[in-house]
Amino acid sequence: MKLISEDIDSLVKKIFKNQHPLLAEIITNWTKIVGIKFYNNVTPLKITISKEKGIKINILHVVAANPSVSMEIAYQQEIILERIAVYLGFKGIHKLRIHATN
Repeated sequence: MKLISEDIDSLVKKIFKNQHPLLAEIITNWTKIVGIKFYNNVTPLKITISKEKGIKINILHVVAANPSVSMEIAYQQEIILERIAVYLGFKGIHKLRIHATN
């Protein structure tokens, strides 16, 4: 018997594969990457590509549930980026851009 989570993961990957290949991987494994505390309050939104000093960088945009969570995630930004890199096996995300809902 097939688990529903396997179907959901494959649907997420199909939906987001055109936007950025890493986004689907991050969304489906967000709990493992950031833990329950941030999983419930922070949602990955999109990945944009920017250039800084001639080097392409990937920016992960996340939405925080409220301004206090937004501030907390800003303090934890380097740790989250490192955990994403460990999970992916390479540094695929270079920056976080945090958006707070009102």
